[in-house]
Amino acid sequence: MKKLIQESLDQTCPIQKCPYCKSNIVVRKGKRQIKQDKIQIYQCKTCKKYFSGNKLKHKSYKPNIILNSITTFNLGNSLKETNKIINHKFKVKVPESTIHFWTKSYSDICTFARLRKKYKINPKKLIKSKKFYHQQVYEHKFHTLKLNMAAKRFPNLRKYIINIQNQCPNYLFKNKQSLRCSNIKLKIPELQKLTKENNALKLCRLALCLAKKNNERHLKVEEFMLINDSATVAVEVPVFLFKIELEKSKLKGLLDINQTITGHIDIIQVRYNKIHILDYKPQTEKQRDVVIQVFLYTLALSKRTNINLENFVCGWFDEKNYYEFSPLDIVND
Repeated sequence: MKKLIQESLDQTCPIQKCPYCKSNIVVRKGKRQIKQDKIQIYQCKTCKKYFSGNKLKHKSYKPNIILNSITTFNLGNSLKETNKIINHKFKVKVPESTIHFWTKSYSDICTFARLRKKYKINPKKLIKSKKFYHQQVYEHKFHTLKLNMAAKRFPNLRKYIINIQNQCPNYLFKNKQSLRCSNIKLKIPELQKLTKENNALKLCRLALCLAKKNNERHLKVEEFMLINDSATVAVEVPVFLFKIELEKSKLKGLLDINQTITGHIDIIQVRYNKIHILDYKPQTEKQRDVVIQVFLYTLALSKRTNINLENFVCGWFDEKNYYEFSPLDIVND
């Protein structure tokens, strides 16, 4: 089963190239019927091999049925309730045993499935959310159970994430005089970024199966990780740094900025006794300024929570690459 799951992850990207020779000269070669759908068959004109358009290989049901079943279960619904919700929503008849098989098959990736067994969960109270209209719409969400668990190590983080929903200084984010973290350009020494295969990549690949359009990718990745990952505690978290805080910091020479800085953290995880500040960046290898952006997110959250920078890890990822570094690398330099 692990082999099948790994093979399915390798095919979660939209069909653009041949999976065998990477050629982009492919043609349609009819469709094949599976249980609930027809899947497109392709042929590569370079290597002559055939491959399917199924995002999850070796599966008889559509990816959105499989992944929504796992998500519905991890929201705290029983298998019976999950079965009823999925069958009604997608107009299908998925056996309860099949949903149970999916949750177990993907539990190595969707790790919250193992954690939820220890707690009694109310699906209606597990996720708290609020929309912020900060020039564009950001939906801040946090996972109540995982955030309470993280509070044992970082109580100030929990306090900030909960309180920001009602105490966010919205005027700062709407003020044209404020600077967004993503728009700041700074010269910093080249950092040795750690690249590795980790669970964020696997979750991202699965989540992208649910995105029908490119502009849905951010939302689907954040939602899927928040509900199904055991480490993700919050998404789209507003943060800010006042001018006076920058002036008093040891980074005055580096951050010669006379304006308030604002931003929204894509994903906050707590794992290995560290707070991980993550940004989802499609085509990570083309991102040059993401180091500064994620560092400023981290610096802002550190100031807002009074948690030392040594307790943070900065990172960004897409479905293929994951990078991380310590914020202290920039401070020390």
